[in-house]
Amino acid sequence: MGPAPSRRTAMALGILVTFLWATSVVLIRIGLTEEDLPPLGFAGVRFSLAAVVLVALAWPRLRATRVWSADRRSLSVALVYGLLIFCIAQIGFVIALGELPAATVGLLMGLAPVVTAVVTLRSKQERASLVQVVGIGVIIVGVVASFGLALPASGLSVALLAGISIPIVAGAGFSLGRYLAIDAKRLYGGPLGLTAVAMAAGGFSLLILSLLLEGLPSFGLRAWLFIGWLALVNTALTYTIWTHTQRTLRAVEASALSDLTVILIAIIGWFVLDEALGPIQVAGLLLAVGGVFLVQLAPALRRRRSATPAPSP
Repeated sequence: MGPAPSRRTAMALGILVTFLWATSVVLIRIGLTEEDLPPLGFAGVRFSLAAVVLVALAWPRLRATRVWSADRRSLSVALVYGLLIFCIAQIGFVIALGELPAATVGLLMGLAPVVTAVVTLRSKQERASLVQVVGIGVIIVGVVASFGLALPASGLSVALLAGISIPIVAGAGFSLGRYLAIDAKRLYGGPLGLTAVAMAAGGFSLLILSLLLEGLPSFGLRAWLFIGWLALVNTALTYTIWTHTQRTLRAVEASALSDLTVILIAIIGWFVLDEALGPIQVAGLLLAVGGVFLVQLAPALRRRRSATPAPSP
């Protein structure tokens, strides 16, 4: 990939990525229910296969930049980023979705921008503006209206704790991803190299953990087709594109844009899985979408205000 994309291009690419991520939920649900696949093994093979493909494609660039010795601090951050996004977040998602209502998981996922805004408070370049804070608030109101506040009858549980970890891990991950993406060209040869390093760290760790907890998985032809599509398109391709967009979008902006995944999951569920949405839920989704775009448009609004000449006395 060439230079960092324009804001308009980054937003368009981000929307495409969130749509593909939303379709992943349908394939994962089919795999877990109809194919009866082990959840961690399913995810571990998916991310490991994606990592193998990315490392193979990025190897010439990684070898040229000598990423393993060029900047040890950045490499350590990339490995932590990979563990957070491609291992810990996936474990939390699988555990939460196995016991909690899908609405609760969707609600918790929608809180990631709040965590990102808090994490970036100390960074003058990355912290959210007042308009973006308002936009995040609009997103949360819309997500709550859409998904409600359903909690498991048993109260606090391992599944609920796992669900709570999702926005925390994702919010921190968006901040680290932005930090790494800014210098990805110099240190990793571009977004492809950075994504390959991070996914190898998280994907292989998840695979090893799944082998220890679930044993060696057995997949049929249909399951391998699901895994192949998820690994190559919905993982390797989408996360590389996402890293490319983070070269332009700040952490808060990327985090808010990712909430479109939660919104699109509900819409896809409506059309594909026959999960009807009521008027309040539709209104909430529209409100959340408005909040997402308010966060994205905030920098343009700020530039327009600063460019407007002050009225003469």
